[in-house]
Formats: sequence, C-alpha cells, structure tokens
Amino acid sequence: MATDSWALAVDEQEAAVKSVSGFSSRRGDRKDRAAQSLLNKLIRSNLVDNTNQVEVLQRDPSSPLYSVKSLEELRLPQNLIAQSQSGTGKTAAFVLAMLSRVEPAERYPQCLCLSPTYELALQTGKVIEQMGKFHPELKLAYAVRGNKLERGQKISEHIVIGTPGTVLDWCSKLKFMDPKKIKVFVLDEADVMIATQGHQDQSIRIQR
Repeated sequence: MATDSWALAVDEQEAAVKSVSGFSSRRGDRKDRAAQSLLNKLIRSNLVDNTNQVEVLQRDPSSPLYSVKSLEELRLPQNLIAQSQSGTGKTAAFVLAMLSRVEPAERYPQCLCLSPTYELALQTGKVIEQMGKFHPELKLAYAVRGNKLERGQKISEHIVIGTPGTVLDWCSKLKFMDPKKIKVFVLDEADVMIATQGHQDQSIRIQR
C-alpha cells in the first residue's frame, strides 16, 4: 500500500467531511492544522496489530497514559465514544477501524455504520470507497431509500452503511443481514441520532 496514496485518501476524506458538515476551514487555525498533520502522520505509518510501541506525546502524571508501555495495559473498553470538531478526522478514524476488521473471505456484513440522513450516508459511503480502494475485495452496500432488494435475498457485502429505518427493515423485517455477526457498529453523528424522533429507538433495536 503506497503511503502517498494513503495521504491522498485522507486529504480527500477531509474535504468530503467538510462538505457534509458545512465546516469552513480557517487556514490560520493552528489547532486544526496540527490535528490534520498528526492524522496524516498516523495514516502514513504502517497499520499493524501490535501490543507494543505506545508513544506518549504529552506526559501527564494524572493520565493512565503516563507510564503505559503497551496497548494491553490501557485495558480499553470494547465501546468508544469519540467527540471532536468537524473536519478533524473522526470519519477517517472509524473508517480505518472498519477496514481493519473486515475479513474479505467471509461473504456477509461485518461492519455497520448508521447515519442520520440519506445524504450523509452516501457521503460517508464515498469516503469508505475512497479509503477502501486499496482493499480490492471489499464490498459496500447502501441501506437507504430507493435501494430495493429482492425479498429473501442475503447480502454478501462486507460493510453496510445506511439510515436507521432502512437498516432496521433489512435486519428484522426483510432479514437481508444478521446483525449478530457485526464486528464493528458505528453510530455516526450520535448526538443527532439521539435527538431525532424515531432514530434513537431504531438505533437501539438494531444494536440489540
């Protein structure tokens, strides 16, 4: 995997996220530039499963990172809530998490991403396709309005992205996919999902 190609994918992802959120980047904002620079540095590094080599950039005696030497020592929980400003790389982070968990030989949905709107689902899907283009066997399905499948069909795509209502129908009513086989479940724009009538209940039912 060429590191330059990864860097280009991240740059394009950043532009895509900004177009969705309406975030207008300020060139003079040092924090934004620093965050983007750090993300690019991480993406350009080789991505491997490793329990060692934890690098602490800021040492705080009150932080559990102060003396940690491996990821296992952190005892990270299975679930994660990420909150940050628009355009700082949240989408890239969860897309990389999904891509790293997919087993191409297994022909069923392994990762699921819920988005609050049709437009955001399509936009995030484009980011997944862009960053996953180095994963030639990767397949992506859109569980959104207008995407009609035959009743009784079982989808074989590795990643499913869609809106709560359609995804719930695919899982429960139409049984196009088995949510129990999902390895990574992403609730994008979770605050919006919780605040939107109907989305909260649908998301909880899918997760359970």
